[in-house]
Amino acid sequence: MALERPKSLRELALEHLRNSIIDGSLKMGQILSERKISEELGVSKSPVREALAQLRDEGLVSIEPQKGARVFSLSDSEVTQICDFRQAIETAAFEYALARDPDGLAEGMLRVVKAMERERGRGNEKEYLALDTQFHQLIFEHAGNDYLTASYTRYVGKIAALRTHLAKLPQHTELSFDEHRKIAKAVRQGDMSEIKALLVEHIDRTRQAYKSASIVLEGMKTS
Repeated sequence: MALERPKSLRELALEHLRNSIIDGSLKMGQILSERKISEELGVSKSPVREALAQLRDEGLVSIEPQKGARVFSLSDSEVTQICDFRQAIETAAFEYALARDPDGLAEGMLRVVKAMERERGRGNEKEYLALDTQFHQLIFEHAGNDYLTASYTRYVGKIAALRTHLAKLPQHTELSFDEHRKIAKAVRQGDMSEIKALLVEHIDRTRQAYKSASIVLEGMKTS
């Protein structure tokens, strides 16, 4: 049995910052201080700087000369591009997964949907959102194409952070769960045309929900 390699300081800082952005502890547009992060984690600035550079490549952080780093923020145009990307790449991955491992995909999705229902009943939003991300990653795990997986993985953190942002909207989780349940059912039946229709509906609601969330959250700031 191989021993697990200890994580480097860079990896620890990267994991901490990525998770904090995804779960909303660090807000969209928030300024990030290398010194403050270093003090919180008890490490030097070097691994923090390296972690921020990696997060920049993942689209979770922006870094500007003389201004420093801040958590990403999204315009309506960027949300549309993310949704276009998801629709294209998830549809392609679904087609391969259904052709290569339909039973494994169906079983995996059923398992995750059951776990989502359990965590939703417990009011555990953080775990529910993690399962939401896992649900979509299953498509790529069963597609058998490393290039598709790599392309999706590069932006999975940004997509997950957007989910956290949208979860603040009323009824968003309820609607999201119902859509995941319908997709899992269509996968079990092997109905690709139904999957495509449901996926378009699911992702398109993200476009509309982000606009609503921006209005709602802006109203909360000014009230």
